[in-house]
Amino acid sequence: MQKDLSKAAEGKISGGHFLARAIKAKGINQIFTLCGGFTNPLLIACLDFEIDVIAARNEMEAGFLAAATARYKREVAVCVAEPSGFTNYISAVAEAHYAGDPVIFIGVSSNTHHFDNQGFKELPQAEVVRSMTKYSVEVNEAQRMPWFFDKAFDIASNHPTGPVQLTVPINFLFTAQIEDKPEPGVRGFDSGRRKVHQPWPNPTDLEEAISLLNGAQKPIIISGQDVWHSGANDDVMDFAVKKNIPVFTPFTHLKSVDVTHPMHMGLLEYHQNPCSRLVSEECDVILMLGEKLAFPLNHGTAPLFNPATTLVSVNATSRELSSNMLADVRIVSDIKGFLEALEKTGDVHPKGEAWLQRIRQSRETSVESYREILDADVAPIHPLRLCVETLNALGEEDILVLDGGDIACWAEIAINFWAFHGHKIGGVFAPGPWEQMGTGPAFATAIQMAAPTANVVLITGDGSLGLAPGFTPMETAIDRKVNVTMIVANNAQWGMIREQQKAMWGREIATQLRDVEYHRIFDAAGAFSQLVACPSDINSAISQAMAHEGPSFIEAKTQGVASPITQGLIEMRVRTAIE
Repeated sequence: MQKDLSKAAEGKISGGHFLARAIKAKGINQIFTLCGGFTNPLLIACLDFEIDVIAARNEMEAGFLAAATARYKREVAVCVAEPSGFTNYISAVAEAHYAGDPVIFIGVSSNTHHFDNQGFKELPQAEVVRSMTKYSVEVNEAQRMPWFFDKAFDIASNHPTGPVQLTVPINFLFTAQIEDKPEPGVRGFDSGRRKVHQPWPNPTDLEEAISLLNGAQKPIIISGQDVWHSGANDDVMDFAVKKNIPVFTPFTHLKSVDVTHPMHMGLLEYHQNPCSRLVSEECDVILMLGEKLAFPLNHGTAPLFNPATTLVSVNATSRELSSNMLADVRIVSDIKGFLEALEKTGDVHPKGEAWLQRIRQSRETSVESYREILDADVAPIHPLRLCVETLNALGEEDILVLDGGDIACWAEIAINFWAFHGHKIGGVFAPGPWEQMGTGPAFATAIQMAAPTANVVLITGDGSLGLAPGFTPMETAIDRKVNVTMIVANNAQWGMIREQQKAMWGREIATQLRDVEYHRIFDAAGAFSQLVACPSDINSAISQAMAHEGPSFIEAKTQGVASPITQGLIEMRVRTAIE
């Protein structure tokens, strides 16, 4: 007689329902996944607990959807996969790891009955991703699934935020023999708790920071990714306004503050934002908030950092500070708590206008150098023109998502130009420091679902579009009728790589792409699709796309033009080879 898996015996609960209940208790109302036989008990339980199952066509896409949701909402998101799907979502784990996205990745694994004997799809999942997660463990007992989920939630959501991996054997999900309630007298815990701990600065450290800021003539603030995750983005800009201190953000990072704010001077990057050179040459104190001295900041060395500049690093944990050994002063504090503490003292003196105005003038000079490109109405479309026209079509609450190589770098310059002239936007989201290409369609779809009243527009390249997972990279948006707009800059090449090959070796190989008519593919898949070949048609095409109910796709024929950052990468790699 076949066992009835639809319900458990009196006083018992199935493993799938046990885990779903733990997820729901944390206020999590959706999971991202691709259906599978291993995950069926959990998926069926999601129906009973009213947890929305966002079904992607690929587990990597499910992971990117979860990462973008966690980043945008600053809340824990959940991605679920069976064993072969676990190997698919590893790129998403890496993206979440470097960007600090609090995602709980749940990988269902081979059952425990034949452990270490080549069970069906057996793989040591916890070991595979241990180096790119804050916590990675295989659940060792079905009754302890909520215990492990609670711990995973705490670790993912507390400083520094980041992904965790829970591996759950399949027999733990299928069993219907779990005790529904704990035994009388057993000490339990609140399964709904969601506390985020916010350490405040030591008073002595605070005094030292105030003293350095007051003695500085030309200070700047570097706003790192933990500014965003701690919810301190507005606090940073308010402090900057009151004290007249310019704010920069690192290259290749998520945008931790409002990039259109008058105090934001753009990326701290030598080639893409030349006003950064003033920081290297003249800045006397850098207040670095929630950031690491890693690749995006040239590891804290020249030419981006002057050895004579005093560097103050504020991070939420001593472990993070241990990687910032080049900082002169290191302070353990939650970023929001640190800024609140500074505000309460009232002891930081405002700076004069001269330093801020010099940086602004340098920035204006650099962005105005692109005016000729923006005024030229030539085809194929210059990628900078495409990006600026896209920004011009967005309202103050709308959100731009970036993906790709050179096109994303041109978009950064476009943001610099556009924001300098007083425009506003709801937000900009891009891959984190891992620089994982192919995230764009999933990021845009997830953010549009999380912000349904905004217009969410993606700019990506034809190379990165091909890296995006799914039957088509818009399949989830089409399935769920998400009103997202995606724009691909089609120049039929891997532009950034091609330009490096040409500059360094005078030859090129494996960088050409077929000139595919992408708009026809997406039209056939069910998206509202358009082809744009002239710059003057961009704005109207975007307006039509955003007015359309459901997902929209725009293919723009663009020039293959190397961005300034490509030249920077060439110089860096030549120097590295010589050294």
